[in-house]
Amino acid sequence: MARTAKSTTTRQTVAPTSVAASSDMLALSDLRIRLEFLERDNEKLLKQIAKKRTELNNLIAKIREIGVEVAQRSAPILQQLLELDEKIHAVFTELFSGKKLGKQTRKNIEKIYYTLQISGLISSKSIDFDDDEPAEVDEDEWDAEDFFGRQRRSSFNTESEPPQLDRDELKKIRQIFLKLADVFHPDKTLDDHDREYRTEVMKEINQAYESGDLAKLLAIEKKHDLGEIIDRDNEDDLTRRCARIERENEFLNSQFANLKQEISQTKKTPEGSIVAEYKKMTKHGLDPIGEMVSETESQIKVIAEIHQFVIDFRDRKITIKDFMKGPASFQQMQQVSSEEILMELFAQF
Repeated sequence: MARTAKSTTTRQTVAPTSVAASSDMLALSDLRIRLEFLERDNEKLLKQIAKKRTELNNLIAKIREIGVEVAQRSAPILQQLLELDEKIHAVFTELFSGKKLGKQTRKNIEKIYYTLQISGLISSKSIDFDDDEPAEVDEDEWDAEDFFGRQRRSSFNTESEPPQLDRDELKKIRQIFLKLADVFHPDKTLDDHDREYRTEVMKEINQAYESGDLAKLLAIEKKHDLGEIIDRDNEDDLTRRCARIERENEFLNSQFANLKQEISQTKKTPEGSIVAEYKKMTKHGLDPIGEMVSETESQIKVIAEIHQFVIDFRDRKITIKDFMKGPASFQQMQQVSSEEILMELFAQF
């Protein structure tokens, strides 16, 4: 009986130890699985962010490319428009300063001058009105080159600042930046080749830090295998690593969402719409910029006619009554345009 009791006692003391070891192994296994899942998600997010950032950069680059091409091809025409614009202003200035006008006649001429400006047919210029003057043109809404009724400035800024980051993300970005800067600072080597390499890497690090690009910093860290070394048989190491990757993934998800929103907003801007239309038209062998230049050339004829019309009034070739009606060609236009709007405004005077 004593031997049996002893055997029973032995089994009772061994069993809890075996259960605890099994529990520890299960916990480690769960942590490893969780860490593997988090790391896969981390890698996926880094690739998605890199892809979206490339998409955004390409879109902005295309906007700039089209803008440069438009400026180059339309420069001569725009110069003609600017010269005509200056001439029209000069004739009105001459009318107001060098010709004796009745009070009502002067008010009517002032209204026409003001209407030409708010319609976008000539640039905005402040003038001194008599009593009961029309509201002055808002200088914040009209540029000197704002022709043909383009009444709004672009809401898109290719040099806009990145979205504001929260405190934790800023702290995380700074921590990784300092770590990478400590490893890759060019002054930490005497070898010329290594110094050149470190300088290039530091440029990437600085650009990512200045733009708040956590994903880029993490990608650099992973590329050079600078992550912390962990013991995958140690529960504390695994737990700490899981917590760190989980926080990183939260930040990366936020950055990914911001990038998608920025791309969407950029595409909705006038510039973004132009890029989409440009790609569509060039795909079918058309020249959208050439068509735009042709359209602008046709507008020169309109502005030139306005210039001659004002000169004719100054030279007394037409009466104030005819002047108020506007050029004959304007009266024949049937399509809705800035010129038709101008004539509708003239008809109210």
